[in-house]
Parts: sequence; structure tokens; C-alpha cells
Amino acid sequence: RCHRHTANPLETRGLVASYSEGREELTVWGETKVPHYNRGVLASMLQMPEHRIHFVEPDVGGGFGVRGEFYPENFLVPFAAIKTGRPVKWIEDRAEHLISANHSREHWCELEIAAKNDGTILGMRATVHGALGGYVRTHGAIVPVSTAAMLTGPYLIPNYEWDVKCILTNKTGMGTFSAPGRYESCFFRERLLDMMAADLGIDPAELRLKNLIPPSAMPYELGRTRPEEYSLIYDSGDYPALLRKALEMIDYDGIKGAAGQLQDGKYHGVGIGCFVKSTGTGDLGEGARVAITGPGQVAVYLGIATMGQGHETVMAQICADGLGVHIDSIAVYHGSTDLVAIGGGTYASRGTTLAGNAVFGAAQQLRDRVLAVSAAYLDVDPSELELSQGMVHRKDSPGGDTSLDLGEVLALAAPGSRYNLGENGLEADYYFRSTQECYPCGVHVVHLAVDAETGKIDILKYAIVEDVGHVINPLLLNGQVVGAAAQGVGATILEELVYDDTGQLLAGSFMDYLLPTSTDIPTFDVAVLDLAPSPLNPMGVKGAGEVGIVATGAALANAVSNALGVQVTELPLSPSKLKDLIRKNISP
Repeated sequence: RCHRHTANPLETRGLVASYSEGREELTVWGETKVPHYNRGVLASMLQMPEHRIHFVEPDVGGGFGVRGEFYPENFLVPFAAIKTGRPVKWIEDRAEHLISANHSREHWCELEIAAKNDGTILGMRATVHGALGGYVRTHGAIVPVSTAAMLTGPYLIPNYEWDVKCILTNKTGMGTFSAPGRYESCFFRERLLDMMAADLGIDPAELRLKNLIPPSAMPYELGRTRPEEYSLIYDSGDYPALLRKALEMIDYDGIKGAAGQLQDGKYHGVGIGCFVKSTGTGDLGEGARVAITGPGQVAVYLGIATMGQGHETVMAQICADGLGVHIDSIAVYHGSTDLVAIGGGTYASRGTTLAGNAVFGAAQQLRDRVLAVSAAYLDVDPSELELSQGMVHRKDSPGGDTSLDLGEVLALAAPGSRYNLGENGLEADYYFRSTQECYPCGVHVVHLAVDAETGKIDILKYAIVEDVGHVINPLLLNGQVVGAAAQGVGATILEELVYDDTGQLLAGSFMDYLLPTSTDIPTFDVAVLDLAPSPLNPMGVKGAGEVGIVATGAALANAVSNALGVQVTELPLSPSKLKDLIRKNISP
């Protein structure tokens, strides 16, 4: 059973709406991860044309799935601004956030697995239960379906049957939280595999290595594990190599002998969690525009919003590589429906996968236009020229007299110039769409100790190995991995939204809802392997933002089970619950 908890971004939700009666235009500032989509919903509800509604998303302090859904306030605040003729501002406080913003998790699963005596998995059957709250919110039903769809994970499981039961309760409505359905399914599956390994007398690592999908099977078709008409297909991955690397990093052979031993008043255990996650959710696609705006000045316009992921840096890097200019010459603009015509938004770790490839495509198209204008002026074939570090020059004479800077090319391409080639200045729009999702993958292995008296967990070593395709910015990626893993550790060990028997929330403030501090978070040993770039996009990238959280619950629960010699079947792994497990199952 996976417990109920929620995202707590640094900045709570908020909106400001202003209506101009003279222009009949509405402007809304505030949180939305999907500005174009939310504008369409609001336009329909207000019966206004979309082009008269402007959504502006400034930089906000975190999202993690809970921000940006179309909540009731997303209608009520603009509606009030129109009716009163005055700007209306609403800022959610933390107590309101905890009780009314989307909750997540609270899934439980009945699982059966069939295997040969040597550990070869033959089939699995699952019934997933999801508690959705009082009514189904925007993405509430997606989470239990995604849980069931991803239950087989990175393993060869030839037969799989699942059922999903959505349950309405008198609690707050459910929605998405980082890795929705993936965190849950990983916990359910990886605990089941450890139970099976114990029954068969097989080492948990060996059991996984025996059943992981080999790279030779890629692309691997799961079949229709979701209600959609298309099959899920893993695009690429070397899952066994990632597990071997993680085991090596944590010295698995050296520490597994300590499992269950009481040392200095603490029980030691080792746990493994293997995962694969869908990213870059597909059919909506993403648009971007790249323009040369002046001498040495390039602008990138995005349809996605940013919530601390580092989009500005990554998109500038991608544009610099695709166009052939220095990164310092690039300015990135985002978060407004006025910037680009189509924008899918920021969710499902799709920023780099979709928006990044849109920027790359637009940059390459713009480079071709720059070379075409330059070639017309220099009276040469475009194939004889290249654009590098913001300068156009002959390939055979990089420092020659025929070099042009971007300011000169911009002047040549001005409307009315004979070198214009029928274009409106130097800019390019590109829309990238993929009908399939990309699947980053990875492994968490943790060595921990559980205090026999208090039930407190001390994480001694934590190794994370991931493959997210080609890496654009290793430093930013490491921050995303570590941040997501830290969030997962807190959610697994401390956080829980507790209700009493009458349906009243008992964890309505940070006095009762425990968030991790720096002393609760271990040092993560992270390795990112570029073994399997995605074949589904030109850059070979996969999403990465949520990937670090997926296996935290699974790895920690397996390690606690390994330490205490009992089968943990419920999260969170709070000290009080572990102390109770120790009292009931371990003789003094």
C-alpha cells in the first residue's frame, strides 16, 4: 500500500487577473504548467475567443505536478475580474494548499506472480485500487491507470493482466505528483520481486538480472497496457548494465552479508529498485521560435513554462549548437501564450524531449536561412558556407575576407532587400511531435540501518544509476536527479497526509506534515550512463526531471525488509511504524 502525500513546492499557487473592458481582453498572471491548454479551457468557460485571453507564467518556485492543473480558482479569479472590472489577486496559503491542492499516491495493489523454480518470470496479475477523493479531478484517473500500465517495469513478463478500481472518498481530490503511477508501480513490483526471491532462495540482484529486458530486445513492445489504442514501446535501454553498475558502486557483494545483522543497536539492510519511466508524453508536441533580433542577438521563444528546471540554460545550449552561435548571445523567453502559437506545456518530463527538439529544429531551419541569404549576397552556393560562433564564412577559409556577422546578415534579410528571399526577417518556427514516448531507465541501490529502539532510518550509502539518453547539461541533470531523489526519500520516510475516522485532515500544517531537512537526506552517489540514446528524436534525448524519484520507495522498502527480516507492504517507513514492526516481529 502506498500512502497519501502531496507535493509542497516552495511557492504555493496564486493568480492575478485583469480585464480591459475597452479592448475586451483578459490577462492572467500566475501558475500554470500548461498555459495554452488552460487558456483554451478558460475561453470555453467564459465564452471568449482565445486570442483575447493572455496567460503569463512568470518564474515560479517549483511544480512537481500539483501546480498548473485547471483548479476552480483558475476560473473564479478571472471571472471575478471581469464581473467587478477590477484586477483580482488570489494567493494560496500553506494550510489551504495542504487541504485543497491535489493530493497524490494512496494506491494499494493486489499482486500475483508466477515463476519457474529458477526465477524466470512467467506472468503477473494485478488489481490496482486508487482513492481519488470526492470527485475526479483533471488527471485523477490517469494515476491508477499509469500505475497498472507500468507495473511490469523493465522486466520480461510475457503474460500480464490488470484491473483498475477507482474509489471516491470524502478526502481531497487526487492528481499527479512527480512520477505519477511510476513511483507506486515500482514500489509494488520491486517489493513483490524481493518476496519472490526470498521464497525461491535466490539473491534479489541475481533474480533481477535474470529477468531484465536485454538490450537486444529493443525496441521492446509491451502491448496495450493502457486503454489507448496504441501499444507502449520501450525505445532503448541496457537495463542489465545499469544494475551491474549500481551494484558495483555500492559494493553489493561486500555489504550484502550484513543484511539483518544488529550492529551498534541498528539492523542493516540492502535494497534494490529497478525502473523505467515514460517521458515526453507525445501527441501534443511542442512549438518553438528562434529569431535573430540584432547584431549578435538571438531570441528563443518557448511554449513551455519553467519552474526551476533550468530550461533557459538548456534551451540556450541547444540553440547555440543547432544555429552555430555563442551561448552568451541567446536570450530565452517563455511562459506566455503570446510568444508561440502552440505550446503543450511543462509536465511528464517533456521539456528537453519535446521543446528542446523544437528549439533544435527551429535553430537548424534558421541557420539554413542565414546561409541562404549569405550565399545570395556572396554569390556562392550555400553548401560552401558555414555558420560558426555567430559568423558566416567559407568552409575552406574560416578567417577570410568574406565573413559576415549576424548583424550584417540581418540587414541583408530585411524586408525590401533583394537578398530577402521572401522571408520576414530572420526567424524560424518549428513544431516537434512524437507519437511515442521516450523511456529513461535506472537503478537505485541503498544500504541503510534501522535503529532497533526508535525505528529511525540512517541511510549509509545510496547509489543511483540512470540512462536518460544524450545529456545536454550534466550539472543541471545531476541537480534534477539528486533533487528528485531527495524528494522521494522525504516522501517515503516522513511525509503522510493523515485523516481521522470522520474524514478530517490531521496534517494540515508543517507542524504535522513532516518534510525532510538537510539532516534527513543522504549523499547520493550518482552515475549517468549514455548507453541508449532515444531513436525517436534528432537529439537522442529522454526526459529526466522526475526520473530520480521513481525507485526511492521501492529501494528503501526493500532495504528495510532486508534489515528487519519482515515483509514491508506499506508506506511510509516512518519511525513509529518501523518501531511497531520491530516490536511485533523481532524478539528482544
